[in-house]
Amino acid sequence: MTRPKPTISAGDVLSYSSGSTNRDPHGFRITQKGGNLLGLIKARWPGLVQGFGDRMPIVINTYPAHIGSFDFGVTVDSYLSYTTASRALHLAHEEGLPVMLLGQTLYLAHLLFQHTRDEHPMPDSILCGVGGYTTPRSLENALRDVCERHGTQMSMLHGYGVAEVDAAVLLAATRSEKGELLYERRSPEVEVEFAGTNLLLSLKAADGSYVIQRFPTGDQGRAQGDNYLVWNPERLNPQVEMLLEGWSVDDWHRRTGYLHYGQQLRFQLRKGVEAKSPVEMEFYEYARQYGHDWLFKPEWSAKVRTAGNKMMRRTLI
Repeated sequence: MTRPKPTISAGDVLSYSSGSTNRDPHGFRITQKGGNLLGLIKARWPGLVQGFGDRMPIVINTYPAHIGSFDFGVTVDSYLSYTTASRALHLAHEEGLPVMLLGQTLYLAHLLFQHTRDEHPMPDSILCGVGGYTTPRSLENALRDVCERHGTQMSMLHGYGVAEVDAAVLLAATRSEKGELLYERRSPEVEVEFAGTNLLLSLKAADGSYVIQRFPTGDQGRAQGDNYLVWNPERLNPQVEMLLEGWSVDDWHRRTGYLHYGQQLRFQLRKGVEAKSPVEMEFYEYARQYGHDWLFKPEWSAKVRTAGNKMMRRTLI
C-alpha cells in the first residue's frame, strides 16, 4: 500500500485552536515565528512603545493556544491561567522589563484588575495587543485607568484577522471621533476589497503569488480615507455596543463584560461583587444560567441563546 506524502514537516507546531471553522483532522494552523512585530510598531506607531526604550519586552500570551514565538523578546504562554500570567507580570517588574500583553480584552481586564487587586507589582510599560472581537472604547479606557493608577504606561494595538487568511492582517492604533477603530493594512501583501459593504481579504506571498484571494470574511466595512472601518451587527449588536460604551470605569471593575441580551438583560458580575441592580447577576449564578468560560467569546449579539447553540466563535487574533 502506498502511503500518502505527509503535508506536515518535522519541527512544525500545529494549533487546532486557530479559530477555523474546519473541524476535520487538517483543520489546524501551523504556528510561525511572530516576525518583527516590535519593529513594525516602532516604525509605524512609535508612541505605542515609547516607554519600552531599548529594552526587550516580555511577551505574555494569554490566548488559550500557542501563537508562535517572538525573537525580539521573551515569550510566556499562560493558557488562560491567571496565576501564570500574573507571575509573568511580576517577573517583568522584577527584571525591569516592559510587557507586550496579547489576548482578548475581557480576559485582559480580568487579569489586570485581579493582579492589581491582589497588590502584585506591575511593570512600568505595557502594550496590549488585542483581538478576537471589537474592544469597546469604555473598556480600553478602564484598562488604561487601572494601569496608570499603578504607575504603568499602557497603550493598545487592535488586530483584525480571520483564521483562513492570517492573524492581525489589519491593525488599528487610533479611533475616530465616534470611537470607531481605524484599521490599516499590516503590510502591502494584504489586500482589502469590498463587495458592497462585504469585507473581502486577500493575502500574497513574498513572491507575489496569492496565498488566498478575496476571502469573504462575513464582516462588513468601508474605506475611510487611508483606513478601514469593520463591523458586524451579528457579532456586536448596535444596542449592545451602546450599552457597553455607557459603562464607567467602576462598571468594568464590577462586571466581566459577559452579558445576556435576549428576552431579559443580564450582566455577569466579577467574583465576590454584589449586585446593585436587577440586571446584574452574581458570577456563578450567571454561569449556571447562561454559561461562562474564558475560552468563549462574549455573546454581544441580540440572539436569544438556547442550550444547544453554544459554539466557540471564530478567533480573530
